[in-house]
Amino acid sequence: MRLRRSVLLLLATPFLLVAVQGCSDDTTTAPPPDPPVALSYVGSDVCGGCHTNTFNDFAKTGHPYKLNKVVNGQPPTYPFSTVPAPPAGYTWDDVTYVIGGYGWKARFIGLDGFIITAGGQNQYNLATSGWVDYHKDEVKPFSCGTCHTTGYRGDGNQDGLPGIIGQWAAPGIQCEECHGPGSQHAQSPTGFRLSIDTRSEACGRCHNRGGMNDQIPASGGFIRHHEQFNEMQATVHKVVECVTCHDPHLSVRYDDQTGVNPMKVSCEDCHTGARQSILDGPLAATKGAFACIDCHMPRASKSALTPSQFVGDIQTHIFKINPDSLAEQFDATGKFANQYLTTEYACLGCHVDPGDTKTWADTVHANIHGPGFDVTRIKASAVAH
Repeated sequence: MRLRRSVLLLLATPFLLVAVQGCSDDTTTAPPPDPPVALSYVGSDVCGGCHTNTFNDFAKTGHPYKLNKVVNGQPPTYPFSTVPAPPAGYTWDDVTYVIGGYGWKARFIGLDGFIITAGGQNQYNLATSGWVDYHKDEVKPFSCGTCHTTGYRGDGNQDGLPGIIGQWAAPGIQCEECHGPGSQHAQSPTGFRLSIDTRSEACGRCHNRGGMNDQIPASGGFIRHHEQFNEMQATVHKVVECVTCHDPHLSVRYDDQTGVNPMKVSCEDCHTGARQSILDGPLAATKGAFACIDCHMPRASKSALTPSQFVGDIQTHIFKINPDSLAEQFDATGKFANQYLTTEYACLGCHVDPGDTKTWADTVHANIHGPGFDVTRIKASAVAH
């Protein structure tokens, strides 16, 4: 019996060798993949080396100037505006960064990284060349890096300044904040393409207040600034992407000085005949002096100041007007705007005679777009929306 088992084992051995050899050939291990290349930020100037025209246009918008470093005691420079000095009692040697300074207002960060608030009169408003209080004497760290810088991360303190929360690759909203780190693209422009996100959500990451939803925060009788995403989400225009209308590389604030139209489409491209209907109505004598946005995008929001009771300094993106004299622009708390415009903001910003009231506006608006304007439908739509 023992001999028989030995013979059988010897006979099976060649087959076992073949089987083992075959398994070895079939399971050859592939080399591990190359580790992902770490991307880094190269700066907008590098982008401008190839994308010259786009860079030159973008350099005239407000995005790069959301935060500006003071270098060697020299103030930052802007394409269309000037911040002449820091708050009273300070020199440029006492300032590390300027927050803004393009278009509306400027605030200042001190040597410790905290926003300068001592004594008040610490916010400079460009429109009036004047100073106002911003959180007078409060301790205000700079925690706005998410939407004021490029390549922000929440850990640490930029430049080792305790008042600055987080760190960044570059101050201001530069090319790479929207398109991603550019090191690989700079080395191989066709081999590594950068992100081009045309969704409104890409803009809405910063152009929102209180979250990316359809609630519209308000304060002091005006919509709060930089919440265009919230406004759009509250309207039927939410199906339209921001870049459908806007060229993000062009200035809206200073388009009159650049000579380049930043809008890719006009209202009438979709609302066919709307402008002609105005000329058929009671405003015919104005010969088209008014644009759609004068009524449907009034300055119902505030960034720096409010020139009059119903006029702020930022245009709203709500569009829809509720002409009912009983309609209210804000909820009972005053902390949120309703999802339509009332005639105080659509009409009474310009019509300021003593008899120009909401009741007056409700009675005269009916024919504003000509005889075919359906007042009942517009009122019902505004209330239901």
